[in-house]
Amino acid sequence: MIKQQSVYLRFMAQVLDVGLTITAFLTSFAIREQLRTIQPFGKAIHPSEYYVSLSLIVLLWWLIFDVQDAYRGQRYTSFLHEVKLIVRTLFFGTVSLAIIGYFLKFHLPPRSLLVIFLLVNATLLTLGKSFIHYLAEYLRLKGINRKSVLVVGAGNQARQFIQRIRQSVDWDLDLIGFIDKDPRKVGTKFCGAEVLGTPKDMQRIMHQCAIDEVVFALPSYALEETQDLLALCEQEGVKTVIVSNFFSGLISKVQAEVIHGMPILTYSTTPLKEWQLVVKRFFDMVISTMLLTLFLPMMILIAILIKVTSPGPILYRWQVVGLNKKRFTGYKFRTMVKNADELKQQLLDQNEMNGIVFKIKKDPRITLIGHVLRKFSLDELPQLWSVLKGHMSLVGPRPPLVSELEQFESWHRRKLSVKPGMTCLWQIRGRSKIRDFDDWVKLDLEYIDNWSLWLDFKILLKTIPVVVLGRGAE
Repeated sequence: MIKQQSVYLRFMAQVLDVGLTITAFLTSFAIREQLRTIQPFGKAIHPSEYYVSLSLIVLLWWLIFDVQDAYRGQRYTSFLHEVKLIVRTLFFGTVSLAIIGYFLKFHLPPRSLLVIFLLVNATLLTLGKSFIHYLAEYLRLKGINRKSVLVVGAGNQARQFIQRIRQSVDWDLDLIGFIDKDPRKVGTKFCGAEVLGTPKDMQRIMHQCAIDEVVFALPSYALEETQDLLALCEQEGVKTVIVSNFFSGLISKVQAEVIHGMPILTYSTTPLKEWQLVVKRFFDMVISTMLLTLFLPMMILIAILIKVTSPGPILYRWQVVGLNKKRFTGYKFRTMVKNADELKQQLLDQNEMNGIVFKIKKDPRITLIGHVLRKFSLDELPQLWSVLKGHMSLVGPRPPLVSELEQFESWHRRKLSVKPGMTCLWQIRGRSKIRDFDDWVKLDLEYIDNWSLWLDFKILLKTIPVVVLGRGAE
């Protein structure tokens, strides 16, 4: 409703991005041929040879723009912000194209063409987004897409609503006025508009004024009294919006739907982005398969070194808790002596963590090869198998041990509302420096509350130097 910009403009922005991407792809063939006349390289190619690649590029570009909310609002923020959106899309789109092309074994365009395409595409997309920005500003100044709104309520709830809308809305509103049950407010000014009447005057006001939407900005306890007014709006064919403080102070997401004729509110503390979760799972499977294949020789070497340097099994099997408190067996390369769990009882008084997790900097139970594996997080490579099976994700909160779960406080348990992962904010923000379990959980909850595919991409990229440089050692 209020945050919703023109459907036509949103659609235009998407069609323009698709059209410019196709244009850039086809244009890059002509540019490449012109360059070959100046300095011969490669062989002549025709666009018809790469229509599959073009179709995939268009789909990937659109998905990545959508993940970044590029089509949610068209009010211009800054030129730099628009450039960042485009650069991210081209980078992650190209990486995704290479991965999908590798696994599906279809013919990708030559590198020379891809480089030309990316440069042309970046230029055209920048011009296209600038055009949409100026078009949106022009329409706004002309008064197009303005909504005439009548607000029911003239109290704190209504005041907060108007203030927030004026600060953040993409399109201006024509505030017709307010309706309030207190007759003493009628005729007075509130938030720059007049209180036009009481609920009994609402039908008259709706007949006298052209109203696009009626907003009910009332405390939750007063909503029950508005049923007659809601029925009136339905009868008059006027869209209604309810702004309630029922969920104020809560971070959970609310999704409304009608099932078998019954209005249902889904109240969830996890992201309600189903298709993005599907994409996340797809990339978990693809990347875990690639990494298991890539690191297989190294894993075999690590297994041999563990076996010949200390007695005991190669893998450490740990019983952990995953999504919605479901237990599963996790795997790591063994980095400690065989009887490490028994020796732990003798070291509890040296624990450097405040809270549930046990950690000491110079743990005497760690083997010589174990120190190296932990420093570069190589002991966690077998967890890629858990990612491939679906018990874990590449990015997510650290899975707790079964014994740790029993000591969790109530608010700690919300971290179990998503799949655990191999890396997360605690990894890139220096897990070796965290000394309080509560701080660790707060980072996990920060990740859950702000989750997006883009956040996962950033965490994965930032994890690489942490692992390579050995900064994440526990």
